[in-house]
Amino acid sequence: MAGPNAPWHQKKNHPVRRHFPFVLLFALLGLSALASAPAAALEFELGAGPVDEIDGDGTWIATASWLTGQRHPWELAVGMIGARTQAQGVDTGDVYFVSVSRRLTWKRWFVQGGIAFTDSDNEVLSNHWQFRTGLGYDFGRFSLSVAHLSNANTGGRNRGETFALLQVAF
Repeated sequence: MAGPNAPWHQKKNHPVRRHFPFVLLFALLGLSALASAPAAALEFELGAGPVDEIDGDGTWIATASWLTGQRHPWELAVGMIGARTQAQGVDTGDVYFVSVSRRLTWKRWFVQGGIAFTDSDNEVLSNHWQFRTGLGYDFGRFSLSVAHLSNANTGGRNRGETFALLQVAF
């Protein structure tokens, strides 16, 4: 039997191990959406920004995203939201996620919506499956957005995470 400090792949009930087939299918669907675009049309973005405070305890988010070259691109993103340890009753640990969303654009503005899988079930993001929504502006090489990750009250506690994200395209 694996102890509490064992790697995730040795823990029988670890969420990543338990949900691995679904995560793999989810990632393959996202990759197939990206593969449908010509290689020259793919864009890579790195992003970072502050995450809204909970009981005075804020944190940061970092993301890596791949976007298709269509007018309304698909976005496959992986990211990490830093741990919260100072807020009373809220100890989230680092949260890792993968998401697939669609950006609908108008001039340089965009709205996005999609689904995400997180490795955590905690006080802020209960449930492993989340929705990702956002509103942003594309400045060309840079984009700035405000987004929300939450289960939309589909299961358990639902504070969600709201964050600002500055992304740089390559």
